[in-house]
Amino acid sequence: MKRKVLGKGIAAIIANEPTGRNKLIDIDVDSIRPNPYQPRKVFQKNALTQLADSMKKEGIIQPIVVYKKDECYFLVVGERRWRAAQLLKWDKIPALVKEFSDNEVMAKALVENIQREELNAIEIAEGIEALISQSGQGQQQVADRLGMNRSTLANFLRLLKLPGQVKVAVIQGKIDQGHARALLALRSEQDILTAASRIIHKELSVRQAENLVRKFYDTRRRETGGLDPDIVKMENKLTHCLATKVKLHYTRDGKGKLEVFFGSLAEFERLYAILSKEK
Repeated sequence: MKRKVLGKGIAAIIANEPTGRNKLIDIDVDSIRPNPYQPRKVFQKNALTQLADSMKKEGIIQPIVVYKKDECYFLVVGERRWRAAQLLKWDKIPALVKEFSDNEVMAKALVENIQREELNAIEIAEGIEALISQSGQGQQQVADRLGMNRSTLANFLRLLKLPGQVKVAVIQGKIDQGHARALLALRSEQDILTAASRIIHKELSVRQAENLVRKFYDTRRRETGGLDPDIVKMENKLTHCLATKVKLHYTRDGKGKLEVFFGSLAEFERLYAILSKEK
């Protein structure tokens, strides 16, 4: 199946637009600074070494793209090529100098990395969030700029709600986006961490992970003799606050009921005053 291309694409980014303000020149490698809006956080050393070997034999086929600000050049596209040039100790590298706003830099760097499939889901999500924050645009406008459906963009942003350890697992490739999205259906951070640990340990597929999440609370009730530890914890807290027995009934679809017990009319009046906030 042919992969859908996002946005205008890298070809459009480096195209010779008839503005008269873009120019292709050789720039000192040491005078270039990384893209401050680079969504990619991880650069694999082995991949950079392989790219450097290829550039040493074949040269650089496609120039990097930079913009100039405060007498410095900042990368927009081609950070891996720039890093490989550093490994090769090149003095200069061909670069297309263009004029961009900060919003354009963020959007183009994000599109280029997504197209090359060089970002993990968390990096994409963080890049989208930063672009929304920087541009002040809504999800639909940013989705249009990136060539995404709004639902796809929203699903990426939802991943940012995951606990830090789970985000790291996605970045490290221990679980993928499908696993992470399934985990979002769980009620608490601890439940998510517990389920994620099982998925990683058992090397579950996405479908198996979805099944684990779907049956998570039923399985835990069986493992704890029919008692959900979270329910027990909440019952104990309410019992302590009200100074009387409390029973909490909760179903998987979010419905339930709360029973508050009393042994006399005087106790009922005390509880009524607490619950109705009467003094």
